[in-house]
Amino acid sequence: MLEARTRLRVRFGETDAVGVVFYPNYYTFFDLAADALLREAGYPPAEVLRNTGFSFPIVQSGARIFAPLFHDDEIEIASRVAEVRTRGFRVEHEIFKSGNRIAEGFEIRVHARRAGDWLEAVALPEAVRKALTEG
Repeated sequence: MLEARTRLRVRFGETDAVGVVFYPNYYTFFDLAADALLREAGYPPAEVLRNTGFSFPIVQSGARIFAPLFHDDEIEIASRVAEVRTRGFRVEHEIFKSGNRIAEGFEIRVHARRAGDWLEAVALPEAVRKALTEG
């Protein structure tokens, strides 16, 4: 399955009043890493949406935080496609700081297009499925 690594530095605005990364920002980190993963597969999300009208929205996510992160910490996010389904896929993430696992999380994304006021999930094209499974 496809894997990618993303390096980031925690920005001051991602922390709370006591200087700890505010928990919703872990989802931002996961989203940035998933974007990099899809780019690695040859499917940059903004380009896919612009050229085809399809996107990869999240329909489920979760996270566990084991240790805090602070402003200016350098982190690495290891992301991998863990499962490919008919209309979507599961991405699992691990965040590391200095080699220590700080957090883990997942996203389930679907291949979808706008259908009026809704999104309609449709089957993943075979080329996308292949890119996600074979890397």
